[in-house]
Amino acid sequence: GVDVSKWQGKINWKSVKNAGIDFAIIRIGFRGEDGVIYKDDYADYNIQQADKAGLLIGVYFFSTAKTTAEATEEAKWTTENIAGYPISYPVVYDCEGFTSQNSRMYSLSNSIRTENALAFLNHVKSAGYEGMFYAAKSELQGEKYWNTARIEAAFPIWLANFSSTPYPNTETPDYSGEYSIWQYTDKGSVNGITGNVDLSVSYFTREKTTAKVPNSR
Repeated sequence: GVDVSKWQGKINWKSVKNAGIDFAIIRIGFRGEDGVIYKDDYADYNIQQADKAGLLIGVYFFSTAKTTAEATEEAKWTTENIAGYPISYPVVYDCEGFTSQNSRMYSLSNSIRTENALAFLNHVKSAGYEGMFYAAKSELQGEKYWNTARIEAAFPIWLANFSSTPYPNTETPDYSGEYSIWQYTDKGSVNGITGNVDLSVSYFTREKTTAKVPNSR
């Protein structure tokens, strides 16, 4: 699978499918450092065209939530914006960059960050979608940045762990915790996508589903 956002530009999804890619996790939106929620410029195009090409679709939201109220707002916004699409793969909570002093999340504790993630994912679950948590190995290990045990007990993990000899030459990541998807490189090359792209392997499969709100697109 691939995960993409506006930074990959206009993708030829038919070529991506023909290259052997089965699923795409597409950025639906993000909360900026100004606190405002924005839709990814290519979200609708990517979802529509990837679905048309025959890929299974998941989405991710890039969060900068400071409170559970903000995280729930992000989840509500996400589920509203995907309601007309056949989302077969998970709806993912992605929170990064919080160690930077320039981040609006800089002063948050591990416990607050974890509560925010669970608030987002629980709302996603209540809306009938499969929730998933994304993070790098270095952030998950040792509970330094997240209460990893609490999260993995409630939701599947999408692990980012880049090996010098990526999958399939390296069969599994160097990580002892739970994971359901492994993002194994950020320097992948796929026909139909200009430049580098993240590549993942999923340890589960899903059937094509229907939209929560049929014929709304």
